[in-house]
Amino acid sequence: MDPRRAYPRFAIASLLGNVAFLASWGVLLSRPSGWLVAGPILLALFVILRVGGMWLYARQQTEGSQRIRRAAIFTTLLAFVGVGLWVLTAVRGPTISF
Repeated sequence: MDPRRAYPRFAIASLLGNVAFLASWGVLLSRPSGWLVAGPILLALFVILRVGGMWLYARQQTEGSQRIRRAAIFTTLLAFVGVGLWVLTAVRGPTISF
């Protein structure tokens, strides 16, 4: 059995983190009023839910802990790359006007 099915809270937190990340990109590219507040809040929510949830899941697992720890490290690195790209786009990137 897939261990993630035993802990559906982690799967839901991961999904909500991904939705927050996509929403932060939507806010960034459309740049409505207040985007400088909403964007970083959504990014922080992404990091807390996605990365924090993955590390909490890795700490709770006893069997296969090395594989899960590597997955948590990889998730953390990917999250930092995503946040870095978001910041780079915020500083000098394009905007989409509707």
